[in-house]
Amino acid sequence: MKRLLLIAVLFIGGLIAPKTAEAQIQVRVNIGVQPIWGPVGFEYVEYYYIPEIDVYYHVPTREFIYYKNGRWIARKTLPSMYRHFDFFRTRVVVINEFRPFLRHHEIKRRYENYRDFRPYITIRDVRDPRYFVNKHHPEHYRWVKEQQRKDRDARYRDRDRDRRDNDRRDNDKRYNDRRDNDRRDNYRRDNDRRENDRKKVDKKNSSNNDKKGNRNDKRDNNRNGGSNYRR
Repeated sequence: MKRLLLIAVLFIGGLIAPKTAEAQIQVRVNIGVQPIWGPVGFEYVEYYYIPEIDVYYHVPTREFIYYKNGRWIARKTLPSMYRHFDFFRTRVVVINEFRPFLRHHEIKRRYENYRDFRPYITIRDVRDPRYFVNKHHPEHYRWVKEQQRKDRDARYRDRDRDRRDNDRRDNDKRYNDRRDNDRRDNYRRDNDRRENDRKKVDKKNSSNNDKKGNRNDKRDNNRNGGSNYRR
C-alpha cells in the first residue's frame, strides 16, 4: 500500500513539476522592465539598492522605496533633493529577495562603503540584442523592426498554410466530384446495360413466341387440310 501511495505521489509530482518550472522561467526574466541605468548581466532583478543615496528601487513596480517620517514609502520619483541625481555615475547592488529594506541595517552596513571597480556597463550602453527589448534602450527600434519582421514572416507562413489548406481542400473536392461523377457514370452504364439486356431478352422471347405461334398456326392448318381431304 505504501509503495502504491509513493508511486501516486511521484506521478502527480511529475505532472505538476514541468508547469511549475515553466512558470518560474517565465517569471524570472524581466530584462524589458529593468531601468537602463541598471547594470547588465542580470536576467531578473527584484530590487536595486543604491548605497550613495540609501534608496531601494523595486523593478517590477518601477518604484523608489526610501525611509521617510518613520516609515518606508514607495514612490515613482525620488525626493526633490535627489532630483538631479545621476544614476549612470553611481553603483547599485542587485538584491533578489523579498522586501530587503526590512533588514535595512544589515544591508546598509554591508554596502555603505560599496565600491565596485570592475568594468561597469549599464543597460543603456550595452549592444547585446537581448536588451533591445527595453523600450528606453537607444537600440529599441531594432527590436521593434525584428518583431515586425517576425510578425510579417508569421503572417506569410499563415497565408501560405491557408493557401495550401485551400488547395488541398479544392483538390479533395475535385477528387470527390470526379469520383462521384465516375460512380454516377458507372451506375448509368450499368442501368443502360441491364436495360439493353432486358430488351434483348424481351425481343428474344417475343421472337420465340412469334415462331411458336406460327408453328401452331401451321399445325392447325395442316390439321384442317387433312380433315377436308378425308371428307
